[in-house]
Amino acid sequence: MSKNNRKFPQGGILSPILIILVAGSLSLAIIDKENRPAYFDIVKIAVGYSFGAMRLQEESKDDEKSEPDEPIKK
Repeated sequence: MSKNNRKFPQGGILSPILIILVAGSLSLAIIDKENRPAYFDIVKIAVGYSFGAMRLQEESKDDEKSEPDEPIKK
């Protein structure tokens, strides 16, 4: 599959998965009060991972744009 034929952008699939994970963890935290801290830890890890992945993706796009097309001649 070529890059132009992708249905989602590179980070596009992460958002629905993150929403499902957070919603599921929060609903379980409401139901199961004994394990509430564990569910909140799962949410914190998932949100932190998604922010880190988005940041790395933005940095890689910036690096690709700043690279010169031709080597610099001396």
